[in-house]
Amino acid sequence: MKTTKGARPDNESAYIPGDRYHQDVRRAYEGELGWAANKKARHMAKVVYEAPHENVAESGIKRGSGRDFATWVLSEEAGTKEGIFSTKLELVIDATLEPSACIGLHRHLETEEIYYILEGSLTMTTVAPEGDEHTETLEAGDAHCVKLGQGHYGRAGPEGCRFVAVAVRK
Repeated sequence: MKTTKGARPDNESAYIPGDRYHQDVRRAYEGELGWAANKKARHMAKVVYEAPHENVAESGIKRGSGRDFATWVLSEEAGTKEGIFSTKLELVIDATLEPSACIGLHRHLETEEIYYILEGSLTMTTVAPEGDEHTETLEAGDAHCVKLGQGHYGRAGPEGCRFVAVAVRK
């Protein structure tokens, strides 16, 4: 189990680089899936993202930095679709950001997303389509929501942050 103590998973070597996952592996689950879709943690894809949502057009927090250790709990994204759900649920990810890691600025044109904070803290800025910004520091039990057309970026606290991300397609 991951915790924000040191903001690293128990076994870093089990995590594959994000570019390798999205280009070569493209499979969120290695186990068997039957009509009762129960998934075992040991078979879920474990991916480490360098500079999560890196935005090279930006600098500072908006650019993205540090590492995000992500476990793909569920994927209905194109290319990694598991076919478990017929609804518009797109993904569920258990993410752990290193201390002070930054999620780069990105916009949500096709999905809405929720971050539910489990451990640590995360300062998130939501960006309205017209450019207005709202920043809030979130702690365990808090949630961050980004709607269609909005953007967001953020920084993990000094202890890191563990959260569950859930995305839904429009």
